[in-house]
Amino acid sequence: MRPVCKTGFMSVEKKKIESLFFDIDGTLVSFKTHQVPESTKRAIRELRAKGVKVFVATGRMLSMLEVLSDIEFDGFITYNGGCCVDGNLNEIFSHPIPVGQLKALEEHLKSDHFPVSYMRKDGMYVNELAQIVRNVAEHVNVEPPIVMEPSEVIKEPVYQLCIYLEDDEKLQQILKGVLTDCISNRWISWFADVNVKGVTKQLGIDKILEHFGLPLETSMAFGDAGNDIPMIKHAAVGVAMGNSSDQVKQIADYVTESVDDDGVYKALQHFGLLQ
Repeated sequence: MRPVCKTGFMSVEKKKIESLFFDIDGTLVSFKTHQVPESTKRAIRELRAKGVKVFVATGRMLSMLEVLSDIEFDGFITYNGGCCVDGNLNEIFSHPIPVGQLKALEEHLKSDHFPVSYMRKDGMYVNELAQIVRNVAEHVNVEPPIVMEPSEVIKEPVYQLCIYLEDDEKLQQILKGVLTDCISNRWISWFADVNVKGVTKQLGIDKILEHFGLPLETSMAFGDAGNDIPMIKHAAVGVAMGNSSDQVKQIADYVTESVDDDGVYKALQHFGLLQ
């Protein structure tokens, strides 16, 4: 596809960038190769050498970031904003799901069963290892969650739920009637991420910028899916990958090439951040 610029920002002279925020799946990491393109790795190294702060903003948890192990970052927004840490994994902010909400879901599942994954700091657990759960794990090239009863899982803080329902109407009914303090976002049709209301990648950006003393006015965010919309709209410059949904492309300032066509590198070149 041809890149599209909606804002008129063409170079670093017009828009100084001091912080970059990257989604993982579909942005840093290809769904085809399950790897980060070499051009993206080079770009991140070059920008950090220049003093630009580079952060990850993902729905994944820290234990699922092995694919980024050969890249150095200044911090991580995980669980879609549910927990933020610096480059040394020191916690900056966290907001787990209230236990009352988790108990309400546990009770609901007794009469209306469907697969649910629970994301804690020590791992990801699921009430049933259904085929749809296996499909999602394979799609993002991670190990499937560990099976555990919800009553046991929720004894430790849970920062995000993954509800494996493709029926949006039913999902909304559960949010309205059971998980009343939560919101959902989809980045794939098979399931939805569920977090506490107000916990988004936008909140994560604010917490990270506050910690590092950086202004929002010099931030740039890259993403491709529904859970990236809050941060793409919030950052000074929001970039949608070429493989993004139309909804994401419509709210972005700039639409670059796909992750498999060096989209991150080309967007950074476009804005004059790389030589």
